[in-house]
Amino acid sequence: MNSNQFKDIVTSLIQKGVEVEQDALQVAQSKLALKSIIIRVISVIGSLIGLGLFMGFIALISSDLFSNNTFLSIMGLLFLVGSFALNRSKDSAVTDSLVVSFYIIGYAFMTYGFGDMFNQMELVGLFFSLLTLFLFNNQIVSFISSVGTLIALQYVLYKFDITPFYYIYLALVVVLTTYLFWQEQKVRTAITWLSKKYLPIFTACFLYTITTASLLRSQAFSYHNIELFSSMRFVFVITVLALIIATVYLIIQKMKIINPTVKAAVYLVVILFNVLITLNYVVFGITFLYMLWSFMRQYKVGFGISIVGLVFSMIMYYYDLGISLLEKSLSMMGIGVLFLGIYYLIQKGEGQTNEK
Repeated sequence: MNSNQFKDIVTSLIQKGVEVEQDALQVAQSKLALKSIIIRVISVIGSLIGLGLFMGFIALISSDLFSNNTFLSIMGLLFLVGSFALNRSKDSAVTDSLVVSFYIIGYAFMTYGFGDMFNQMELVGLFFSLLTLFLFNNQIVSFISSVGTLIALQYVLYKFDITPFYYIYLALVVVLTTYLFWQEQKVRTAITWLSKKYLPIFTACFLYTITTASLLRSQAFSYHNIELFSSMRFVFVITVLALIIATVYLIIQKMKIINPTVKAAVYLVVILFNVLITLNYVVFGITFLYMLWSFMRQYKVGFGISIVGLVFSMIMYYYDLGISLLEKSLSMMGIGVLFLGIYYLIQKGEGQTNEK
């Protein structure tokens, strides 16, 4: 039984006068959804291993075929067509695993075959990612297609030697993620196609921005010299800072804090720390922004990932500072005391508001 059938049954019971405890129903649905996701992930992994071993065996006995781009393209097309056909059949964990496994193998074959044939692997990958994102209704496939689209766009910048605009691209993805945080209910209800794709697209944008921002200081990006373009990085920092200030404003409005001293202290600390750290570690600004929105939307997984990214960026920032270990320890302690003071001021401001 899928979720739509379950909702129809519950609705019919309510219409017949049966009392349904909504809180208990939501808890049960959450547990069942988690179990379903775990089962589907395990099924997908099993299918990938099985198909991978099978394709490896075929490659061993006919290695010449797998060096032929035309053969790879035809095989990729067959796998994608098979995945699409299975996707339109009965919804189940087994079918889901086959759909995703066929899709991954088909996408890899098509991208490599056509991409190597025309020496445009980035554009071919982008085309097939967008095409499958629109055609498939499977949540896992939509997530993989979304990630593929974001990564393909990134490598298109490398391909055409317009790497200086990478920070602009990253800023646009951060803006999109923030919008999806902010207007979740509107997006889910107003637009039919995007409402079905909301979760995979949002998750892909969320993970992509944090992951790539974390890698910006590593050797993986040194070939493209992204860190050299400080002017573009400055534009990115301004964009993220504007989003953070707007988010803090919404939080203050939601908490009904009216004390001007508290407001000024919060804005000052937020701006100061983000300007000083985000210029060197862009992941700090992104994770700080996502942490605020995850807190507002009660997005526990996102909040946890944001905290990990935030701690990572803070550790790397202090690791690179040219000061002694004692000075670093004292500065960290001072930051802790400062944040405790901000928390105290916020609680004090809330108390004054409640008294009025």
